Amino acid sequence: MHFFYMDESGCTGPDLNNDQQPIFVLGGISVRDEGWRATNEKFNSILVSYFGGELPPRFELHSHQLLNIEGAFEGHDRERVNQLVNDILDLVNERSHAVHFIAIDKAKMRERLDQGAVDHAVVRAHIPYLLGFNYLVSYIEKYTKETLGKSARGMIILDIKDGYQDDINSITHFRRYEIARARRLKWLVEFSYPVDSVRHPMIQISDLVIFLIRKFLEIDNGYKPNANPLAVEFYARCFDRIVSRVKWSNIINVEAPEERAAHELLVAAQSKHRTRWRQHYDLVH
Repeated sequence: MHFFYMDESGCTGPDLNNDQQPIFVLGGISVRDEGWRATNEKFNSILVSYFGGELPPRFELHSHQLLNIEGAFEGHDRERVNQLVNDILDLVNERSHAVHFIAIDKAKMRERLDQGAVDHAVVRAHIPYLLGFNYLVSYIEKYTKETLGKSARGMIILDIKDGYQDDINSITHFRRYEIARARRLKWLVEFSYPVDSVRHPMIQISDLVIFLIRKFLEIDNGYKPNANPLAVEFYARCFDRIVSRVKWSNIINVEAPEERAAHELLVAAQSKHRTRWRQHYDLVH
């Protein structure tokens, strides 16, 4: 079994006019079942070391608190916080965890929807979370089938998102049982909802990864013109490390008539980095 963890950043529901969070990102890391324990132990070790030998009570890593130096990180040195981020990204790389994500530019999505509603049998496609989730189901199915071997199977583990569980259940039921048999899910076999992400450190790592992606794309797409140059460099370097763990950065082709309209909307709304972005940020290797 291969576990695909999923969290979101920049979620404002159907509100596509939020200036503070113009980009939505859904995704996370994937973990082989036999590798979960080693990653968990190393992640805990990194955090314990950062806090001097003992975690704060009921500590959970929240990326917005970490990067904004709030909560358990209030008053901490910026360089030390940035090093913690890099230590966790080192862990993702050293443990060879793949990253999967979809990023949606809300302004692009609004522009496309202004041309007319997008019909789908079960997906409320005007909501970035649900449009993105439906796509990642296709991505993970393809990834499991084509890269993990014939005997591999995938499980999605979600951080609970209030208000969307019924939608997610409808999407997964539709994709499993209601479409043509040849296109039904075969390699993605289970879906699970963590009760408490404190007990699911892979959700915490996923939260950090997608938060870093969102911050970089907001900068790269011109939504943060006054960003501190040091922050710009930091997020660009983090994105460079993360994107190297992604199998397919372009939207995969979904050849299914029932998905065509939603697929076209997603292609129009996808948030992408600029051309030659590594050269722009002096990251050419």
